[in-house]
Amino acid sequence: MKKEMTPAELEVMRAVWNVIEEGNVANTRSVRKKVNERREDKLYGQVVYCHIEHLQQKGYVKVMRTEEGDRYYVPLMEKREFMEKQARGWADYWDQNPVEYAMLALGRNLTKEEKESLRSYLDELD
Repeated sequence: MKKEMTPAELEVMRAVWNVIEEGNVANTRSVRKKVNERREDKLYGQVVYCHIEHLQQKGYVKVMRTEEGDRYYVPLMEKREFMEKQARGWADYWDQNPVEYAMLALGRNLTKEEKESLRSYLDELD
């Protein structure tokens, strides 16, 4: 079992996943830019790289090098897999059935689009 990420490491890991989802290379510059889009107090590249080192030690990313020697980061866990484990962990923490927890998280005032999305998701399970 992997060690848990700190909130700052999770913020950096989220940025790595998002940069890659956008079709870009996850390096210190691109990850820092993505993290800083959501922050008032901006992070420096060295701070981002320090978090990446911790994420590597914990088994969440692998640091690779291009032929030119530039570093880039490869997630060792898919974003969706992490989100599912995180959601189940919270359900366990609150002693909730995962379905009940998901419904609690959704709330009772779903938009029409959210209801359609939920119906579609349930239909896919059949």
